[in-house]
Amino acid sequence: MATLNPSSAHLTARERIWASIRAQTEPWTLATIALTAKAERSQVKDYVTGLRAAGIVAAHTPSPRPGVAATYRLAVDRGVDAPRVRTDGSEVPPSGRARMWRAMKMLRQFSVAELAAQASLPDAPVALGEADHYCHWLARGGYLLAAGTDRWVFVPGRDTGPKAPQVLRVKRLLDPNNGVIVYESAPEGGDE
Repeated sequence: MATLNPSSAHLTARERIWASIRAQTEPWTLATIALTAKAERSQVKDYVTGLRAAGIVAAHTPSPRPGVAATYRLAVDRGVDAPRVRTDGSEVPPSGRARMWRAMKMLRQFSVAELAAQASLPDAPVALGEADHYCHWLARGGYLLAAGTDRWVFVPGRDTGPKAPQVLRVKRLLDPNNGVIVYESAPEGGDE
């Protein structure tokens, strides 16, 4: 298993921005957060715009004149998990995989259909094919065991945290809770 840099491997830009905002004890600027979070200023601006619209961040002092940065403060601390908000302040529901990860740990034993039903939201259903695909990847990583035809058992010792393991485009399974690549599929093709 490969381990990524634990300080940054499993934090998204928004998570780094949120952690930086929470760490500020004085009013701050967008530039301060971009620097401390190691994020693009445009990412910080978009995220802060959404946080302001949601009432989570407030302007401390608006920009008094062009060229002078506005300062902000945290109005509502929502805890360590970065709020998922759009720029208009509306909440973004957890991803289907995040909901499946949570459901697996609650159900312990389930079929693909049961998992998809449990993880679906009225306006964001989880497709059976997506649930099946995710279960197979988690089985490869040791999170699930096959329990007959179309039945799965969650392995309690593999509950590494709240973040759902990610299936990467390069055919790897990453656990963002600890920054570990838990499974890699064999490379296709090769030198001849």
